[in-house]
Amino acid sequence: MKFQPPTTGVAERIAPDDETLLLRSSLGKLLRDAARRWPDREAVVYSTQPDVDAVRWTFGELDAQATDLAAGLCAAGYQPGEHIAVWAPNYPEWILLEWAAARAGLVLVALNPLYRAAELAFALRVTATVAIFVVDELKGMRPAELVATVREQVPSLRDVYQLRSDLPALARRGGAVELSCRTVDPTQPMMVQFTSGTTGVPKAAQLTHQGLATTGRDLLRRLGVQPGDRIAHGFPLFHVGGSGVLTPATASVGYTTLPLVIFEAGRALDLLESERCTGFFGVPTMLLAMLEHPSLPERDLSSLRLIVVGGAVLPVDLVRKVEQAFGVGVLNVYGQTECSGVMASALATDSAELKAESVGVPLPGVSVKIVDTEGAVVACGVAGELLYRGPGAMAGYLNPESSDTDSAPVGSDSWLATGDIASMDDSGYLRISGRVKEMVIRGGENLSPAEIEGVLLGHPDIAEVAVVGVPDRYYGEELCAVVRTVSGADVDQDSVRQWCSDRVSRWKVPRYVVTVHEFPMTPAGKIRKFLVAEQMAVQLGLDTVVNG
Repeated sequence: MKFQPPTTGVAERIAPDDETLLLRSSLGKLLRDAARRWPDREAVVYSTQPDVDAVRWTFGELDAQATDLAAGLCAAGYQPGEHIAVWAPNYPEWILLEWAAARAGLVLVALNPLYRAAELAFALRVTATVAIFVVDELKGMRPAELVATVREQVPSLRDVYQLRSDLPALARRGGAVELSCRTVDPTQPMMVQFTSGTTGVPKAAQLTHQGLATTGRDLLRRLGVQPGDRIAHGFPLFHVGGSGVLTPATASVGYTTLPLVIFEAGRALDLLESERCTGFFGVPTMLLAMLEHPSLPERDLSSLRLIVVGGAVLPVDLVRKVEQAFGVGVLNVYGQTECSGVMASALATDSAELKAESVGVPLPGVSVKIVDTEGAVVACGVAGELLYRGPGAMAGYLNPESSDTDSAPVGSDSWLATGDIASMDDSGYLRISGRVKEMVIRGGENLSPAEIEGVLLGHPDIAEVAVVGVPDRYYGEELCAVVRTVSGADVDQDSVRQWCSDRVSRWKVPRYVVTVHEFPMTPAGKIRKFLVAEQMAVQLGLDTVVNG
Protein backbone atom coordinates (compact mmCIF):
# COMPACT_ATOMS: atom_id res chain seq x y z
CA MET A 1 0.00 0.00 0.00
CA LYS A 2 1.29 3.46 -0.92
CA PHE A 3 2.32 5.66 2.01
CA GLN A 4 -0.29 8.27 2.89
CA PRO A 5 1.30 11.50 4.24
CA PRO A 6 -0.40 13.80 6.76
CA THR A 7 -3.04 16.07 5.29
CA THR A 8 -3.71 18.56 8.09
CA GLY A 9 -0.52 20.65 8.14
CA VAL A 10 0.38 19.41 11.61
CA ALA A 11 3.12 16.93 12.51
CA GLU A 12 0.83 13.97 13.07
CA ARG A 13 0.35 10.90 10.95
CA ILE A 14 -2.38 8.47 12.04
CA ALA A 15 -2.22 5.14 10.23
CA PRO A 16 -5.45 3.94 8.60
CA ASP A 17 -6.91 0.83 10.24
CA ASP A 18 -6.54 -1.20 7.04
CA GLU A 19 -2.97 -0.14 6.23
CA THR A 20 -1.32 -3.31 7.51
CA LEU A 21 -2.41 -6.77 8.61
CA LEU A 22 -1.32 -7.45 12.18
CA LEU A 23 0.45 -10.81 12.32
CA ARG A 24 -1.46 -12.40 15.19
CA SER A 25 0.99 -15.28 15.33
CA SER A 26 3.54 -16.57 17.76
CA LEU A 27 7.05 -16.80 16.35
CA GLY A 28 6.93 -20.57 16.77
CA LYS A 29 3.88 -20.81 14.54
CA LEU A 30 5.49 -18.39 12.11
CA LEU A 31 8.45 -20.76 11.68
CA ARG A 32 6.18 -23.79 11.36
CA ASP A 33 4.23 -22.06 8.57
CA ALA A 34 7.49 -21.11 6.81
CA ALA A 35 8.70 -24.72 7.00
CA ARG A 36 5.52 -25.86 5.29
CA ARG A 37 5.81 -23.23 2.54
CA TRP A 38 9.56 -23.46 1.89
CA PRO A 39 10.82 -26.72 3.47
CA ASP A 40 13.97 -26.95 1.33
CA ARG A 41 14.90 -23.28 1.15
CA GLU A 42 17.91 -22.19 3.23
CA ALA A 43 16.84 -20.23 6.29
CA VAL A 44 20.13 -19.75 8.18
CA VAL A 45 23.64 -19.91 6.72
CA TYR A 46 27.02 -19.55 8.43
CA SER A 47 30.06 -19.89 6.18
CA THR A 48 33.57 -18.49 5.55
CA GLN A 49 33.88 -17.46 9.20
CA PRO A 50 36.43 -18.60 11.80
CA ASP A 51 35.48 -20.02 15.21
CA VAL A 52 32.11 -21.34 14.03
CA ASP A 53 31.02 -24.52 12.30
CA ALA A 54 29.53 -24.12 8.85
CA VAL A 55 25.73 -24.29 9.01
CA ARG A 56 23.12 -24.47 6.27
CA TRP A 57 19.72 -24.98 7.84
CA THR A 58 16.68 -25.12 5.61
CA PHE A 59 13.38 -23.90 7.00
CA GLY A 60 12.33 -27.52 7.40
CA GLU A 61 15.49 -28.42 9.30
CA LEU A 62 15.37 -25.30 11.47
CA ASP A 63 11.75 -25.96 12.42
CA ALA A 64 12.46 -29.60 13.26
CA GLN A 65 15.48 -28.73 15.41
CA ALA A 66 13.66 -25.88 17.14
CA THR A 67 10.72 -28.18 17.88
CA ASP A 68 12.99 -30.85 19.38
CA LEU A 69 14.81 -28.30 21.51
CA ALA A 70 11.53 -26.72 22.62
CA ALA A 71 10.31 -30.15 23.71
CA GLY A 72 13.55 -30.61 25.64
CA LEU A 73 13.05 -27.29 27.40
CA CYS A 74 9.55 -28.39 28.36
CA ALA A 75 10.84 -31.74 29.62
CA ALA A 76 13.41 -29.87 31.72
CA GLY A 77 10.54 -28.24 33.58
CA TYR A 78 10.52 -24.72 32.18
CA GLN A 79 7.04 -23.22 32.18
CA PRO A 80 5.44 -20.81 29.69
CA GLY A 81 6.33 -17.22 30.51
CA GLU A 82 9.56 -18.09 32.34
CA HIS A 83 12.74 -16.32 31.26
CA ILE A 84 15.82 -18.02 29.84
CA ALA A 85 18.91 -15.98 28.95
CA VAL A 86 21.54 -16.31 26.24
CA TRP A 87 24.98 -14.80 26.79
CA ALA A 88 27.01 -15.48 23.68
CA PRO A 89 28.31 -14.10 20.37
CA ASN A 90 26.43 -14.48 17.08
CA TYR A 91 26.62 -18.28 16.95
CA PRO A 92 24.07 -20.39 15.02
CA GLU A 93 22.88 -21.91 18.29
CA TRP A 94 21.77 -18.43 19.42
CA ILE A 95 19.23 -18.39 16.59
CA LEU A 96 18.15 -21.98 17.23
CA LEU A 97 17.54 -21.21 20.90
CA GLU A 98 15.48 -18.14 19.98
CA TRP A 99 13.12 -20.19 17.81
CA ALA A 100 12.95 -22.99 20.40
CA ALA A 101 12.07 -20.56 23.18
CA ALA A 102 9.32 -19.14 20.99
CA ARG A 103 7.89 -22.63 20.35
CA ALA A 104 7.95 -23.45 24.07
CA GLY A 105 6.34 -20.18 25.14
CA LEU A 106 9.45 -19.06 27.01
CA VAL A 107 10.82 -15.51 27.05
CA LEU A 108 14.36 -15.10 25.73
CA VAL A 109 16.60 -12.59 27.54
CA ALA A 110 19.29 -11.20 25.23
CA LEU A 111 22.50 -10.39 27.15
CA ASN A 112 25.36 -8.19 25.99
CA PRO A 113 28.62 -10.18 25.66
CA LEU A 114 30.50 -7.22 27.19
CA TYR A 115 28.69 -7.49 30.54
CA ARG A 116 30.74 -7.76 33.68
CA ALA A 117 29.62 -9.24 37.01
CA ALA A 118 27.46 -6.38 38.29
CA GLU A 119 25.72 -5.89 34.93
CA LEU A 120 25.12 -9.61 34.55
CA ALA A 121 23.67 -9.95 38.05
CA PHE A 122 21.36 -6.99 37.47
CA ALA A 123 20.06 -8.34 34.15
CA LEU A 124 19.43 -11.84 35.48
CA ARG A 125 17.82 -10.57 38.66
CA VAL A 126 15.46 -8.04 37.08
CA THR A 127 14.24 -10.65 34.56
CA ALA A 128 13.99 -13.46 37.13
CA THR A 129 15.93 -15.67 34.72
CA VAL A 130 15.63 -19.41 35.45
CA ALA A 131 18.30 -20.69 33.03
CA ILE A 132 21.24 -19.16 31.21
CA PHE A 133 23.05 -20.43 28.11
CA VAL A 134 26.72 -19.47 27.89
CA VAL A 135 29.81 -20.31 25.84
CA ASP A 136 33.16 -21.69 26.99
CA GLU A 137 35.05 -18.45 26.47
CA LEU A 138 33.87 -14.92 25.85
CA LYS A 139 35.99 -11.79 25.49
CA GLY A 140 38.84 -13.36 27.45
CA MET A 141 36.73 -14.65 30.33
CA ARG A 142 34.95 -17.85 31.35
CA PRO A 143 31.22 -17.02 31.42
CA ALA A 144 30.21 -20.02 33.51
CA GLU A 145 32.70 -18.99 36.19
CA LEU A 146 31.36 -15.43 36.21
CA VAL A 147 27.79 -16.72 36.49
CA ALA A 148 28.88 -18.75 39.52
CA THR A 149 30.17 -15.60 41.23
CA VAL A 150 26.79 -13.84 40.94
CA ARG A 151 24.49 -16.82 41.46
CA GLU A 152 23.64 -15.95 45.05
CA GLN A 153 22.34 -12.59 43.82
CA VAL A 154 19.92 -14.30 41.41
CA PRO A 155 17.60 -16.55 43.46
CA SER A 156 15.52 -17.49 40.40
CA LEU A 157 18.46 -19.04 38.51
CA ARG A 158 18.25 -22.84 38.42
CA ASP A 159 20.43 -24.01 35.54
CA VAL A 160 23.52 -23.04 33.54
CA TYR A 161 24.02 -24.60 30.10
CA GLN A 162 26.78 -24.53 27.52
CA LEU A 163 25.11 -23.13 24.41
CA ARG A 164 27.16 -25.07 21.87
CA SER A 165 27.56 -28.44 23.60
CA ASP A 166 24.45 -28.91 25.76
CA LEU A 167 21.72 -28.24 23.18
CA PRO A 168 21.80 -31.72 21.55
CA ALA A 169 21.38 -33.50 24.90
CA LEU A 170 18.68 -31.07 25.95
CA ALA A 171 16.81 -31.69 22.69
CA ARG A 172 16.97 -35.46 23.26
CA ARG A 173 15.25 -35.01 26.62
CA GLY A 174 12.09 -33.94 24.80
CA GLY A 175 11.24 -37.46 23.66
CA ALA A 176 7.51 -37.70 23.22
CA VAL A 177 6.68 -34.32 24.78
CA GLU A 178 3.69 -32.90 22.93
CA LEU A 179 4.11 -29.20 22.24
CA SER A 180 0.63 -28.70 20.84
CA CYS A 181 -0.63 -28.35 24.40
CA ARG A 182 1.32 -25.12 24.68
CA THR A 183 -0.75 -22.53 22.92
CA VAL A 184 1.36 -19.39 22.86
CA ASP A 185 -0.51 -16.09 23.06
CA PRO A 186 1.02 -13.81 20.39
CA THR A 187 0.30 -10.73 22.51
CA GLN A 188 2.62 -12.01 25.24
CA PRO A 189 6.34 -11.16 25.53
CA MET A 190 8.74 -13.33 23.56
CA MET A 191 11.97 -11.42 24.18
CA VAL A 192 13.56 -9.01 26.63
CA GLN A 193 16.00 -6.51 25.20
CA PHE A 194 17.95 -4.13 27.43
CA THR A 195 18.20 -0.50 26.41
CA SER A 196 20.15 2.08 28.38
CA GLY A 197 18.20 5.06 29.65
CA THR A 198 19.52 8.55 30.36
CA THR A 199 19.69 7.55 34.02
CA GLY A 200 22.31 4.98 33.06
CA VAL A 201 20.15 2.15 34.44
CA PRO A 202 19.39 -0.43 31.71
CA LYS A 203 15.70 -0.81 30.97
CA ALA A 204 14.30 -4.27 30.28
CA ALA A 205 11.89 -3.85 27.36
CA GLN A 206 9.45 -6.71 26.77
CA LEU A 207 8.80 -7.34 23.07
CA THR A 208 5.83 -9.44 21.99
CA HIS A 209 5.53 -12.23 19.43
CA GLN A 210 3.13 -10.31 17.20
CA GLY A 211 5.04 -7.05 17.54
CA LEU A 212 8.28 -8.64 16.36
CA ALA A 213 6.56 -10.66 13.63
CA THR A 214 4.63 -7.71 12.20
CA THR A 215 7.42 -5.13 12.39
CA GLY A 216 10.03 -7.32 10.71
CA ARG A 217 7.67 -8.36 7.94
CA ASP A 218 6.50 -4.82 7.21
CA LEU A 219 10.05 -3.42 7.15
CA LEU A 220 11.50 -6.09 4.87
CA ARG A 221 8.57 -5.83 2.47
CA ARG A 222 8.89 -2.03 2.43
CA LEU A 223 12.57 -2.44 1.52
CA GLY A 224 11.74 -4.78 -1.35
CA VAL A 225 13.15 -8.00 0.16
CA GLN A 226 11.57 -11.05 -1.47
CA PRO A 227 11.36 -14.80 -0.84
CA GLY A 228 14.67 -16.37 -1.83
CA ASP A 229 16.78 -13.28 -1.12
CA ARG A 230 20.03 -13.77 0.79
CA ILE A 231 20.52 -11.13 3.47
CA ALA A 232 23.81 -10.77 5.35
CA HIS A 233 24.04 -8.57 8.42
CA GLY A 234 26.55 -7.33 10.97
CA PHE A 235 24.15 -6.67 13.86
CA PRO A 236 24.79 -8.41 17.20
CA LEU A 237 22.07 -10.94 17.98
CA PHE A 238 21.67 -9.48 21.46
CA HIS A 239 20.64 -6.28 19.65
CA VAL A 240 17.02 -5.88 18.52
CA GLY A 241 18.12 -5.43 14.91
CA GLY A 242 19.67 -8.89 14.81
CA SER A 243 17.34 -11.10 16.82
CA GLY A 244 14.23 -8.91 16.95
CA VAL A 245 13.93 -7.80 13.32
CA LEU A 246 16.03 -9.88 10.93
CA THR A 247 15.62 -13.29 12.57
CA PRO A 248 11.78 -13.33 12.79
CA ALA A 249 11.44 -11.76 9.34
CA THR A 250 13.17 -14.73 7.70
CA ALA A 251 10.07 -16.80 8.45
CA SER A 252 7.50 -14.18 7.47
CA VAL A 253 9.19 -13.14 4.21
CA GLY A 254 11.07 -16.30 3.25
CA TYR A 255 14.63 -15.07 2.76
CA THR A 256 17.92 -16.56 3.95
CA THR A 257 19.74 -14.83 6.82
CA LEU A 258 23.56 -14.86 6.95
CA PRO A 259 24.78 -13.27 10.21
CA LEU A 260 28.39 -12.33 10.77
CA VAL A 261 29.79 -13.73 14.02
CA ILE A 262 31.89 -10.59 14.42
CA PHE A 263 31.99 -7.77 11.90
CA GLU A 264 35.28 -7.34 10.10
CA ALA A 265 35.31 -5.67 6.71
CA GLY A 266 37.26 -8.36 4.89
CA ARG A 267 35.11 -11.17 6.27
CA ALA A 268 31.96 -9.25 5.41
CA LEU A 269 33.11 -8.83 1.81
CA ASP A 270 34.08 -12.52 1.68
CA LEU A 271 30.57 -13.46 2.78
CA LEU A 272 28.81 -11.12 0.37
CA GLU A 273 30.88 -12.42 -2.53
CA SER A 274 31.02 -16.16 -1.83
CA GLU A 275 27.37 -16.54 -0.85
CA ARG A 276 26.03 -14.28 -3.62
CA CYS A 277 24.19 -12.15 -1.09
CA THR A 278 21.47 -9.85 -2.38
CA GLY A 279 21.41 -7.55 0.64
CA PHE A 280 23.46 -6.29 3.58
CA PHE A 281 22.24 -4.69 6.80
CA GLY A 282 24.60 -2.78 9.10
CA VAL A 283 25.56 0.55 10.64
CA PRO A 284 27.45 3.40 8.92
CA THR A 285 30.78 2.49 10.51
CA MET A 286 30.57 -0.94 8.84
CA LEU A 287 30.04 0.66 5.45
CA LEU A 288 32.99 2.97 6.05
CA ALA A 289 35.19 0.00 6.90
CA MET A 290 34.18 -1.88 3.75
CA LEU A 291 34.70 1.22 1.60
CA GLU A 292 38.22 1.57 3.00
CA HIS A 293 39.11 -2.12 2.53
CA PRO A 294 41.77 -2.47 -0.18
CA SER A 295 40.13 -5.54 -1.74
CA LEU A 296 36.79 -3.87 -2.48
CA PRO A 297 37.55 -2.96 -6.13
CA GLU A 298 38.44 -6.60 -6.88
CA ARG A 299 35.23 -8.08 -5.47
CA ASP A 300 32.41 -9.55 -7.52
CA LEU A 301 29.36 -8.16 -5.73
CA SER A 302 27.08 -8.24 -8.76
CA SER A 303 24.41 -10.18 -6.84
CA LEU A 304 24.00 -7.33 -4.35
CA ARG A 305 21.01 -5.05 -4.89
CA LEU A 306 20.27 -3.58 -1.46
CA ILE A 307 22.19 -2.04 1.46
CA VAL A 308 20.27 -1.03 4.57
CA VAL A 309 21.71 1.15 7.32
CA GLY A 310 20.44 1.90 10.79
CA GLY A 311 21.61 3.02 14.19
CA ALA A 312 23.34 6.30 13.33
CA VAL A 313 23.35 9.41 11.15
CA LEU A 314 23.73 8.64 7.45
CA PRO A 315 25.86 11.38 5.81
CA VAL A 316 24.95 12.25 2.22
CA ASP A 317 28.59 11.85 1.18
CA LEU A 318 28.59 8.29 2.55
CA VAL A 319 25.36 7.49 0.69
CA ARG A 320 26.91 8.63 -2.59
CA LYS A 321 30.20 6.80 -2.01
CA VAL A 322 28.49 3.53 -1.09
CA GLU A 323 26.04 3.68 -3.98
CA GLN A 324 28.90 4.37 -6.39
CA ALA A 325 31.26 1.73 -4.98
CA PHE A 326 28.69 -1.05 -4.61
CA GLY A 327 26.42 -0.07 -7.47
CA VAL A 328 23.24 -0.43 -5.41
CA GLY A 329 20.85 1.82 -3.53
CA VAL A 330 21.30 2.55 0.18
CA LEU A 331 18.23 2.79 2.41
CA ASN A 332 18.19 3.93 6.02
CA VAL A 333 15.89 2.78 8.81
CA TYR A 334 15.04 4.31 12.17
CA GLY A 335 13.55 3.02 15.37
CA GLN A 336 14.05 2.05 18.98
CA THR A 337 14.13 -1.14 20.99
CA GLU A 338 10.80 -0.23 22.56
CA CYS A 339 9.03 -0.31 19.17
CA SER A 340 10.46 -3.71 18.18
CA GLY A 341 13.41 -2.05 16.50
CA VAL A 342 11.96 -0.05 13.61
CA MET A 343 9.27 2.57 13.09
CA ALA A 344 10.32 4.32 9.85
CA SER A 345 12.44 3.82 6.76
CA ALA A 346 13.45 5.49 3.53
CA LEU A 347 11.75 4.64 0.25
CA ALA A 348 13.58 3.25 -2.76
CA THR A 349 12.68 6.35 -4.77
CA ASP A 350 14.25 8.78 -2.28
CA SER A 351 17.24 10.86 -3.36
CA ALA A 352 20.62 10.60 -1.63
CA GLU A 353 20.02 14.01 -0.05
CA LEU A 354 16.62 12.98 1.31
CA LYS A 355 17.99 9.72 2.71
CA ALA A 356 20.75 11.65 4.48
CA GLU A 357 18.63 14.43 5.94
CA SER A 358 15.66 12.31 7.00
CA VAL A 359 14.93 8.85 8.40
CA GLY A 360 12.14 8.25 5.93
CA VAL A 361 8.44 7.75 6.57
CA PRO A 362 6.58 5.60 9.12
CA LEU A 363 6.09 1.91 8.38
CA PRO A 364 2.62 0.63 7.46
CA GLY A 365 0.37 0.62 10.51
CA VAL A 366 2.58 3.04 12.43
CA SER A 367 1.20 6.33 13.77
CA VAL A 368 3.51 9.14 14.85
CA LYS A 369 3.12 12.65 16.13
CA ILE A 370 5.46 15.39 17.29
CA VAL A 371 4.54 17.35 20.38
CA ASP A 372 5.79 20.34 22.33
CA THR A 373 6.60 20.37 26.04
CA GLU A 374 2.89 20.76 26.84
CA GLY A 375 1.92 17.72 24.78
CA ALA A 376 0.31 19.68 21.93
CA VAL A 377 0.96 18.54 18.35
CA VAL A 378 3.25 20.99 16.55
CA ALA A 379 3.05 22.20 12.96
CA CYS A 380 4.94 20.51 10.13
CA GLY A 381 8.56 21.65 10.12
CA VAL A 382 8.60 22.45 13.84
CA ALA A 383 10.78 20.38 16.19
CA GLY A 384 9.38 18.58 19.19
CA GLU A 385 9.39 15.16 20.84
CA LEU A 386 8.48 12.21 18.63
CA LEU A 387 5.72 9.90 19.87
CA TYR A 388 5.00 6.44 18.44
CA ARG A 389 2.01 4.13 18.32
CA GLY A 390 2.01 0.92 16.33
CA PRO A 391 2.07 -2.88 16.19
CA GLY A 392 5.64 -3.11 17.49
CA ALA A 393 5.02 -1.32 20.78
CA MET A 394 6.59 -3.10 23.72
CA ALA A 395 4.47 -4.68 26.45
CA GLY A 396 6.26 -2.49 28.99
CA TYR A 397 9.43 -2.49 31.06
CA LEU A 398 10.15 -5.28 33.54
CA ASN A 399 11.78 -2.63 35.71
CA PRO A 400 9.55 0.45 35.22
CA GLU A 401 11.29 2.24 38.07
CA SER A 402 14.29 2.67 35.75
CA SER A 403 12.25 4.59 33.20
CA ASP A 404 12.49 8.33 32.84
CA THR A 405 10.82 10.47 30.19
CA ASP A 406 12.71 8.60 27.46
CA SER A 407 10.76 5.86 25.69
CA ALA A 408 7.94 5.84 28.22
CA PRO A 409 4.24 5.31 27.49
CA VAL A 410 2.29 8.55 27.63
CA GLY A 411 -1.40 8.70 28.47
CA SER A 412 -4.20 6.17 28.15
CA ASP A 413 -4.02 6.04 24.35
CA SER A 414 -0.70 4.15 24.51
CA TRP A 415 1.55 6.61 22.73
CA LEU A 416 5.23 5.90 23.34
CA ALA A 417 7.47 8.90 24.05
CA THR A 418 10.70 8.17 22.19
CA GLY A 419 12.86 10.85 23.79
CA ASP A 420 13.97 11.89 20.29
CA ILE A 421 13.69 15.43 18.98
CA ALA A 422 12.19 15.35 15.51
CA SER A 423 10.27 17.28 12.89
CA MET A 424 7.98 16.15 10.10
CA ASP A 425 7.55 17.74 6.70
CA ASP A 426 4.26 17.91 4.85
CA SER A 427 5.16 14.74 2.92
CA GLY A 428 5.44 12.76 6.16
CA TYR A 429 9.25 12.48 6.23
CA LEU A 430 10.80 12.49 9.69
CA ARG A 431 14.00 14.30 10.60
CA ILE A 432 15.76 13.45 13.87
CA SER A 433 17.77 16.28 15.38
CA GLY A 434 18.86 14.80 18.70
CA ARG A 435 17.78 13.46 22.05
CA VAL A 436 15.68 15.37 24.54
CA LYS A 437 18.23 14.45 27.21
CA GLU A 438 21.25 14.95 24.90
CA MET A 439 20.54 18.56 24.05
CA VAL A 440 23.43 20.87 24.91
CA ILE A 441 22.30 24.03 26.68
CA ARG A 442 24.78 26.85 26.12
CA GLY A 443 23.90 30.11 27.82
CA GLY A 444 20.21 29.25 27.71
CA GLU A 445 20.25 28.25 24.03
CA ASN A 446 19.27 24.66 23.15
CA LEU A 447 21.81 23.22 20.71
CA SER A 448 21.31 19.95 18.86
CA PRO A 449 24.49 17.85 18.54
CA ALA A 450 22.95 15.92 15.64
CA GLU A 451 22.49 19.10 13.60
CA ILE A 452 26.13 20.10 14.02
CA GLU A 453 27.35 16.56 13.38
CA GLY A 454 25.48 16.62 10.08
CA VAL A 455 27.32 19.79 9.08
CA LEU A 456 30.71 18.40 10.07
CA LEU A 457 30.18 15.13 8.22
CA GLY A 458 30.06 17.17 5.04
CA HIS A 459 33.68 18.26 5.60
CA PRO A 460 35.92 16.41 3.12
CA ASP A 461 38.55 15.55 5.75
CA ILE A 462 36.15 14.17 8.39
CA ALA A 463 35.10 10.49 8.44
CA GLU A 464 33.31 10.33 11.80
CA VAL A 465 32.23 12.88 14.39
CA ALA A 466 30.61 13.14 17.79
CA VAL A 467 29.51 16.50 19.16
CA VAL A 468 29.15 16.57 22.95
CA GLY A 469 28.64 19.08 25.69
CA VAL A 470 31.51 19.86 28.06
CA PRO A 471 31.40 22.02 31.21
CA ASP A 472 31.93 25.77 30.99
CA ARG A 473 31.98 28.14 33.98
CA TYR A 474 30.36 30.99 32.08
CA TYR A 475 27.87 29.39 29.67
CA GLY A 476 27.21 26.19 31.63
CA GLU A 477 28.15 24.07 28.63
CA GLU A 478 30.21 24.45 25.49
CA LEU A 479 30.23 22.41 22.31
CA CYS A 480 33.10 20.04 21.64
CA ALA A 481 33.45 18.39 18.23
CA VAL A 482 35.40 15.14 18.37
CA VAL A 483 36.43 13.96 14.91
CA ARG A 484 38.15 11.07 13.19
CA THR A 485 39.73 12.15 9.92
CA VAL A 486 39.84 10.30 6.64
CA SER A 487 43.65 10.32 6.59
CA GLY A 488 44.16 9.72 10.30
CA ALA A 489 46.04 13.01 10.68
CA ASP A 490 44.98 15.76 13.05
CA VAL A 491 42.46 18.14 11.58
CA ASP A 492 43.08 21.89 11.45
CA GLN A 493 40.82 23.26 14.18
CA ASP A 494 40.42 26.72 12.67
CA SER A 495 39.39 25.30 9.30
CA VAL A 496 36.78 23.11 10.96
CA ARG A 497 35.34 26.05 12.88
CA GLN A 498 35.28 28.10 9.70
CA TRP A 499 33.50 25.26 7.90
CA CYS A 500 30.81 25.35 10.58
CA SER A 501 30.67 29.15 10.68
CA ASP A 502 29.92 29.22 6.95
CA ARG A 503 26.95 26.91 7.45
CA VAL A 504 25.38 27.49 10.88
CA SER A 505 24.80 30.34 13.30
CA ARG A 506 27.88 31.41 15.22
CA TRP A 507 26.57 30.11 18.57
CA LYS A 508 26.43 26.61 17.04
CA VAL A 509 30.12 26.59 16.14
CA PRO A 510 32.03 24.22 18.48
CA ARG A 511 34.48 25.94 20.78
CA TYR A 512 36.65 22.83 20.94
CA VAL A 513 37.72 20.56 18.08
CA VAL A 514 39.61 17.40 19.04
CA THR A 515 40.97 14.70 16.71
CA VAL A 516 40.88 11.05 17.78
CA HIS A 517 42.01 7.92 15.96
CA GLU A 518 39.04 5.85 17.14
CA PHE A 519 35.86 6.22 19.16
CA PRO A 520 34.63 4.08 22.03
CA MET A 521 31.84 2.08 20.40
CA THR A 522 28.93 -0.06 21.50
CA PRO A 523 28.72 -3.62 20.11
CA ALA A 524 25.93 -2.31 17.87
CA GLY A 525 28.38 0.11 16.24
CA LYS A 526 27.23 3.33 17.89
CA ILE A 527 29.57 5.90 19.43
CA ARG A 528 29.47 5.93 23.25
CA LYS A 529 28.86 9.66 23.46
CA PHE A 530 28.69 9.91 27.23
CA LEU A 531 32.11 8.26 27.47
CA VAL A 532 33.42 10.63 24.79
CA ALA A 533 32.12 13.60 26.83
CA GLU A 534 33.84 12.28 29.95
CA GLN A 535 37.12 11.81 28.09
CA MET A 536 37.00 15.29 26.58
CA ALA A 537 36.28 16.94 29.94
CA VAL A 538 39.39 15.27 31.36
CA GLN A 539 41.56 15.88 28.28
CA LEU A 540 40.59 19.56 28.12
CA GLY A 541 41.08 20.06 31.86
CA LEU A 542 37.45 21.00 32.50
CA ASP A 543 35.17 20.27 35.43
CA THR A 544 32.85 17.27 35.71
CA VAL A 545 30.70 16.38 32.73
CA VAL A 546 27.43 18.24 32.43
CA ASN A 547 25.98 16.45 29.42
CA GLY A 548 27.01 13.95 26.75
